[in-house]
Amino acid sequence: MRFRALILATLMCSCDSWLAADDALLGFPKPNDDAKPGAIVLHGGGRVTDETFERFIELAGGQEARIVFVPSAGFRLADYRGKQEFLNAVNLRYGSWAKLAREGKISSFQFLATDNPADADSDLFIKPLLNATGVWFSGGSQLRVNYRFVGEFPQTTKFQDALLEIVKRGGVIGGTSAGTAAIPEIMTLWSERENPDSPETAVAAHGFGLLRNAIVEQHFQARGGRLERFCKLLRDSPRLDELTGRPGSGRLMVGLAIEESAALVIRRNHLEVIGDARAHIFLKSSGSKSLTWHELDPRETVQLRKLPGAPTALLREETALVR
Repeated sequence: MRFRALILATLMCSCDSWLAADDALLGFPKPNDDAKPGAIVLHGGGRVTDETFERFIELAGGQEARIVFVPSAGFRLADYRGKQEFLNAVNLRYGSWAKLAREGKISSFQFLATDNPADADSDLFIKPLLNATGVWFSGGSQLRVNYRFVGEFPQTTKFQDALLEIVKRGGVIGGTSAGTAAIPEIMTLWSERENPDSPETAVAAHGFGLLRNAIVEQHFQARGGRLERFCKLLRDSPRLDELTGRPGSGRLMVGLAIEESAALVIRRNHLEVIGDARAHIFLKSSGSKSLTWHELDPRETVQLRKLPGAPTALLREETALVR
C-alpha cells in the first residue's frame, strides 16, 4: 500500500511534466471541439460481440446515429448480376446492421460500396459520409480497400478526407479484420518469407491515415506469424520513416495488436478494451531497439503519456486518472 501511494504521489508531482494532452501520441485526429472528441474502434476479427456492436452505435450517437457500412473488403459488385442482387447479399450477411434504422435504434443506415477507385474522389459517392456520425468497415481483403479508397501517398482521396472529418467532428470510425488494418496510415497487406525457414515479413502499404503513429495488427492470437511480422515492422524505424515520408516518425510508432472477438476503443490517448479477448500495446524504447509488451484484459482502460525526450509510457486505469 505504501509503495502504491508513493507511485501515485510521484505521478501527481510530475503530471505537469507530461506533454500536453493535445499531443496525440497515436497520431489521432485533433477534434474540432475538445469537448466532443471522436473515436476509433479497432476490432480484431472473428465474432463481433454484442458489447462492441452496441458501443459503436453509442459512440455514433445512439438513436441519433447516422451509420454508413462499407462492405467492399469482402464483397465485389462485379461478382453479382446487378446492384439489387449485391444489396440482397450484403443485407443477408449484415442483417443485424441493416435493421437498426427500421427498428428505430438509429436515425439512418446505408451500405456504401464500389469496385471503381475513381469513386473515392466522386462528390456524389462520398455524399453519405458528409453527414454520417459513424462508419464501419467489414472484413475481407485489405488490398481491395487500399485499391478502392486510398490515394497515391501522400495524396489523399475525398473519401479519406471525409473519414477524417467524421472523427474530427466527434464521430466514430470502426472496422474488423481488414477494416481494422485499413484505418492507420500504414497498413499490412500480407506476409512474405525469403525462404520457408525465415521469419515472416510484413508487406506494407498505405491506409486511411486516421492513426498516423500506430502500427496495427488484427487476428493477433489466431494466425501464425502475426507476432513476428508485426514486431519486425514496428522495430524498423528507417522503413517506417520512408513509408510515412516523415523523418523521425518511425521511432514514435506505437504497436496496437488486437485478438479476435476483442476491440480497442481509442479516443486520442485513451484506450479501452471491450469484447471477449485481449488487446496488446507495444511501446518502443528510446533507441527503438527494444519493445515493451503490455497485455490488456477485457474492460481494461489505459492512457498513453510521454515526458519530453522520453519514450511513450502506458498508465493503467488506477494511475491514468491521476492529474
